[in-house]
Formats: sequence, structure tokens, C-alpha cells
Amino acid sequence: MTTRHIAIFNTRDLKLASILTALGFEFESDKAPATRIKRESGDESTVFHFKASHPTTGQQADEVMRAFASEDFIEKNPESPVSYMIAALRNRDQLLTAIKAIPRQIVFERNGKIVSISENATDEDKKRFAKFL
Repeated sequence: MTTRHIAIFNTRDLKLASILTALGFEFESDKAPATRIKRESGDESTVFHFKASHPTTGQQADEVMRAFASEDFIEKNPESPVSYMIAALRNRDQLLTAIKAIPRQIVFERNGKIVSISENATDEDKKRFAKFL
């Protein structure tokens, strides 16, 4: 019995869609690479539609999905391009988490001087700071 491969691969995962695009998987339709969905509840999602087989290598998109979902894929395949992409996406998530935890600096101009102060400055710090303006 021959394994029958699907012709279209759909995913709502933006990271997986990014990896598939970087690997050269083609969209089912260049005019409509995705479908945007809005439910009565107000929930929204996007589904990306790819051709299931890579145009030159024949690799299956679901193989990439399984690699992406695997906890130990990078350890087992450290030199795979997919490993590098997964690592980059994980690093991006960690950097975003770090960025969100860092208080912003509020920058403004007073008396011809450009100054900044932390958005988390206490009232006492703000009063002390105001003396120098």
C-alpha cells in the first residue's frame, strides 16, 4: 500500500508558517495565502494555506510541523536549518519577554535640554529630578 500525501497543508501557527516560507514552501495560492476568520464570539484567527510538498525537494510540510513541535529536535539535529529557525524564534520570544519587563524611559525636552526619566520613577525621584530642569 502506498502512502498518500495530502496536497494542501494548513496552519494557524505564524511561526510555523514563517519557517515553511523560509524553507521555500509555496502557498496554495499567491493571491490568497491565508484566510482570516472572525467568529461570532469576536475571536479571530488566520489560517495559512501551503502546498503540502516542497516544490524541489518533495519534503512534506507536516514533517516540518513535527520537527517544530518536537522538544528535542534541535538537540537531535543541531545543524538542520529548521533547528536554526526554531532557535531564532524561541530567542525572539525570550527577548520580547525581557523587553516587556524593562521600564521605558520617558524622553522630553525642557528649557532646551533633552532629558529622560524612568516611567517607574517614584514621586520623590520626579521631584528631585525636577530641581535640575
